[in-house]
Amino acid sequence: KIVLLATFIIAQAASALHVTPVTDTALTRRAVVSGIASTIILPGNIFPAIADDDAQPDPYKYENRDRNKNKDALIREDYWYFSGRRPPRRLDINALPADDPTWNAWGECTKSEVTGNSCVYVSLKQRIPAYGKYSFSIDNGLREYSQLGKILRGSNPNWNEAAKLVDPGLDTRMPSPAVDSLLKMALFATQMLTSPNFTGPNRELLVSRYYINECAYALDGLAKSIDERDVATSLALWEFGKDSFNSYLSILNRSISSKVGDKFDLVP
Repeated sequence: KIVLLATFIIAQAASALHVTPVTDTALTRRAVVSGIASTIILPGNIFPAIADDDAQPDPYKYENRDRNKNKDALIREDYWYFSGRRPPRRLDINALPADDPTWNAWGECTKSEVTGNSCVYVSLKQRIPAYGKYSFSIDNGLREYSQLGKILRGSNPNWNEAAKLVDPGLDTRMPSPAVDSLLKMALFATQMLTSPNFTGPNRELLVSRYYINECAYALDGLAKSIDERDVATSLALWEFGKDSFNSYLSILNRSISSKVGDKFDLVP
């Protein structure tokens, strides 16, 4: 039923955008979601800041790494996995309009001054409990990641303290709050960005997962570079993680109204 529903959605969007729909014989789960990501979530060129993987390399080496089909990613099914495109290192939230997708399972989205676009509207009844459940852990992780930056920028870094802040929690140890916050960020994004009117993985959710994976990559690399007492690599990875955390927050903060709670502070 899900595949048939997705086929219907893609066919409707394809008709509206004058593109050829995916045939049943070529339909796979990844093709379905990739079709949604390309034809519904990104009609036209509304996200020009996203570059194809074969584009000219930018000055940052971490986001241009070999992702190996996301086999080692924290969340395999992110925006890059389905579209083959990378969001920018620092997300411009104005390039990510909230008024998509254009279609849902019941036809064209309805709009009103109260609910906005019905396809992406998430009620307060869904957002408030999610914020109450995950915001403390996420905020705690952000504070400790900020503290890590202060340590690494110091003239004589306390490597033992830095190692504690990126501890992955192997064996019987609990992970550090920054590492622990990653899965909380993923669950929080799912609750805050998934509308009951369009239950597929919409663009904002896929892009937020991409940045969570970037945060996880930075923290994993930091654990190694801190163990090796490599100041230059540690600072570069920390800056990369900072940009990734802040890009994630720029998406989620837009869903946090005053009735839901306080918006997250960006990593300074």
